[in-house]
Amino acid sequence: MPSRGPRRPASRGARSGTDSSEAKREERKARRQEDRRAALLEAAREVLTQKGVGGLTMEAVAAAADVSKPAVFYYFRTKEELMGALAAGQLEAEVEVLLRAIAAAPDGVEALVALLRAKVDFYAEDLDAFRVAYLWPQLIGIPPEVLRERVYPASQRVSEALEARLKVDAREGRLAPGFEPRRLANLVWITAHGLLSLVAGMQQVGGATRHTLTQLRDEACLLLRRARLEG
Repeated sequence: MPSRGPRRPASRGARSGTDSSEAKREERKARRQEDRRAALLEAAREVLTQKGVGGLTMEAVAAAADVSKPAVFYYFRTKEELMGALAAGQLEAEVEVLLRAIAAAPDGVEALVALLRAKVDFYAEDLDAFRVAYLWPQLIGIPPEVLRERVYPASQRVSEALEARLKVDAREGRLAPGFEPRRLANLVWITAHGLLSLVAGMQQVGGATRHTLTQLRDEACLLLRRARLEG
């Protein structure tokens, strides 16, 4: 029987086509997994808002997402991982809004005011989002690596951006004596956080504050503007 000779290697074009098809399959798979993960996170938030922290179980999330319990464990090993992913994602979305507000402000002191307004307004109509980012993680817990790799770096971006704007004011003589950029940057974050915590906490127990969140926000902005050295 005559030999057919050595098999020719696949052409470069054929290999390229195969590689491209494989890459597209992997891309579609990654998108499906990301969509499923996002759906589980949305289900976890739904459970938290409807049942509270005590109701957050893997079984409850599976039921809310209409998937099996093993499907939840495929993406998240514990409810702490679920909470960590929810909190970090919410914080990262907040940070992007705050950075835009800081960048758009005309000077450092107005950047303080812009940050406070942006943070309060970001959560004013959705206090559950604030609870997701800050309050519920304290009760449920989140993995240390989420704090280290996502939460702390996100917060640091805001502090550094705001501090940089305030340092320019200080160098150019626009910052009143006694005000230190780093402390001011920390103070405005704490102030906004405190206002939201107060209102969210009162709402959670069926109470209300004497003044509205908007009124408290505006009063805090007036105080922050005292850091500007008037010419």
